Amino acid sequence: MLRNRIIRSSTSQWNALLLVVPKETDASGKPKLRVVVDFRKLNDLTIGDSFPLPNITDILDQLGNAKYFTTLDLASGYHQIPMEESDKNKTAFSTPYGHYEYNRMPFGLKNAPATFQRLMNSILTGMQGIKCLVYLDDIVIYGASLQEHNKRLIEVLRRLRENNLKLQPDKCEFLRKEVTYLGHIITENGISPDPSKLEAVKNFPTPTKVKDVQAFIGLAGYYRRFIENFSKIAKPLTKLTKKENKFQWTQEQQHAFKILKEKLTTAPVLKYPDFAQEFIVTTDASDYAIGAILSQGKIGEDQPVAYASRVLSRAEQNYNTTEKELLSIVWAVKHFRPYLYGTKFTIVTDHKSLIWVFNVTDPRSRLMRWRLKLEEYDYVIVHKADQANRNANPARGRYRQGRGGRD
Repeated sequence: MLRNRIIRSSTSQWNALLLVVPKETDASGKPKLRVVVDFRKLNDLTIGDSFPLPNITDILDQLGNAKYFTTLDLASGYHQIPMEESDKNKTAFSTPYGHYEYNRMPFGLKNAPATFQRLMNSILTGMQGIKCLVYLDDIVIYGASLQEHNKRLIEVLRRLRENNLKLQPDKCEFLRKEVTYLGHIITENGISPDPSKLEAVKNFPTPTKVKDVQAFIGLAGYYRRFIENFSKIAKPLTKLTKKENKFQWTQEQQHAFKILKEKLTTAPVLKYPDFAQEFIVTTDASDYAIGAILSQGKIGEDQPVAYASRVLSRAEQNYNTTEKELLSIVWAVKHFRPYLYGTKFTIVTDHKSLIWVFNVTDPRSRLMRWRLKLEEYDYVIVHKADQANRNANPARGRYRQGRGGRD
């Protein structure tokens, strides 16, 4: 780093701790080591940059209709951004060979991700979200045809070159029908979890303490959109993370642990959302969790776009069955709002009484208040058992431009 002028000798009074942390293993099975600087104390004194990072789900949803993909990875991306001269001294650290500070933006600074994302958005203005997608130093270029893909790729490479940003060639994949991006396998048919990432889930040892449970839930939770009723399955594990509960690994926890592993390693390919087609929201509620499936296609033959679920609060667990079922609908519609707002969709429920619940007029009723939250949407609600019955009498909600209400 000294030879490449990423760092320089320093006389700064600042001094961050230098750490050596394990990385992934190499081809021989030996663990790699990485030297990092612990900037926690500096970060505590830093005012946060609120520039947003892209939502990974939103990024993946935009890849529909693409058949060709290229992924680009910037070489030590953060190190390609020069530090302000006045801030270099704050990044100082010591080694047995001397005291140094960064000329280039180091990893670990609080505002490094926001700074880098702002730069990439600026460089790819007019292309980001239209012709390519970028999450920090990971770029994916996509196209519905070979010609479209290549034209976009040339433009991205031109902009990177003009801004002196260098790529890591061995981490780039050019002109592929299938690529790995942000922990997912991307093809023209849809999205699935990266099998190499799922190995960590598959090989995760049985937890022996709360931190182990939290680590497993965090690891598995990254792919929760692929698992139907994730929260319901994980409930025996999540309750162990509550402060008031003593850690006790029982058969219940072991079963949930096993099922989650199985579900994740056999996760389905999720369909890309097609915003020209109508969406279907299928909901369900149990004693302690609610869940939903966002899908598209003919009811009964529809393909999943995403799964969502959450655990009920203690108060919500006291609701009666009808209230829980309606809560699941209200929550699901809110959760999938970016897909549903301003377009017509169908809600499928297996609780038939919800059909007449939409005629409740008592303003004091909790059901009435919840139903009113759906007034701004254009939806049809049908009973699961009557899916194929074209003569079913569905309840309808109708969205009016500018104000919620019923037609």
